[in-house]
Amino acid sequence: MATGAAGRAAEPYDPVAAGELPQYIFFNRNPGSPDQLRWRQGEPSRFTVASMREIPEKLGTAGNDRLRVGPSFIFSLLESDTPTLKRSIQAMVEAAEEANVPILITLDGQNWWESRPDLWNWWDPSLPGFDPANRENVEWTGWGPEHAIKISWRNWGTQIRIRPAQNIFAPRVQAEIREKLAACVPVIAHWYRELPRDKKWLFGGVKLGWETSINVNAYYHENGNRIFEAAPGAPSKDPTLHDAAYGFTFGNVGLGYAAATSLQLRKTGELTIRDHEVMVHRYLADLCRHVRQQGIPAHLIFTHQGGTYAPWDKHLSFRPAINDDSIPGWSFYSHDPPDCGSLAADMESAGRKQWAAAEWWRGGSTTAEWRKHFERSLAFKQCRLITVYNWEPFRELPEATAAVREVVARAKQTR
Repeated sequence: MATGAAGRAAEPYDPVAAGELPQYIFFNRNPGSPDQLRWRQGEPSRFTVASMREIPEKLGTAGNDRLRVGPSFIFSLLESDTPTLKRSIQAMVEAAEEANVPILITLDGQNWWESRPDLWNWWDPSLPGFDPANRENVEWTGWGPEHAIKISWRNWGTQIRIRPAQNIFAPRVQAEIREKLAACVPVIAHWYRELPRDKKWLFGGVKLGWETSINVNAYYHENGNRIFEAAPGAPSKDPTLHDAAYGFTFGNVGLGYAAATSLQLRKTGELTIRDHEVMVHRYLADLCRHVRQQGIPAHLIFTHQGGTYAPWDKHLSFRPAINDDSIPGWSFYSHDPPDCGSLAADMESAGRKQWAAAEWWRGGSTTAEWRKHFERSLAFKQCRLITVYNWEPFRELPEATAAVREVVARAKQTR
């Protein structure tokens, strides 16, 4: 199987241009919220009709046939048993249909695997799952399992300690994720097939990955293993460097050697941005092909690539998100899509027009500023959807909710 990053890729069918589907603004529901209506993947009973309707009711609009609003939710595949995941997904799609509210379903196997010591615990016999062979499942700081890491860090506003970064191409890890997808995706595909033609818009799509990348959301400080060993339960004195100005390793020890080894990409030298682009592209392309083969059309599969930051020339390009079996997607926090480095050129060189703002927070101090950012994103090339992260802070901003109402009304007027 080819390991190159994206060149030209076939453009999937465009249901928006055909007038069959609207554009969407989705709002991601945070499972960590204290809200009584929060969703949790381990509790199927939380996916209720009332919680499904909360977003359009709070916004004061459900949208129209040009632009609709609804929730998105991330299922972390390695954090729940398969039967529970299936029940929660089934509950979500049934609630969406009853509430008449569209949904976007994210399936991710990379970011959270805290509850799988049988995959990551290679060093501590006193903990569950201990197996020295698990060195193969975590990332390395050099060529060989002797460089396996015991810990990583993540900063989504505040730095926290997490389990070691995953080797995204480890055979055992990939087998686990494929097993989850093989059980869960058919639930979604069956529901979509059974929807009446005039209700197909309830399925916004499946998003694969969650800022898929290496060094970004599970990074490794220099001497990280020793830091962890010296103070396994005391993160207060951990270093905090993770700065995009330093380039794609963010000023930290570069990871990816385990993934490159498993992929047989290379075995010597220092990993480059190009190597990382190849790995991210291959990971997402394989996932998309797998999900498409289980019955989800390519135009309803969205990728979510990470690693795209300013300064743009020091980080991954936007190409790895693009493959034949999906619509590409990226995160947008610092810039609107038209202003994001090589984004337009990367899409044009691949012969692609459709795309997704897979994760988005482009706010302002006024309704007009919020509306401007929404509309600049929706108008760039052929935007399929925006996913605002997260619903809980967004709903507390009157100027932001007013902007959505205005954007929806203006979309209807352009019909």
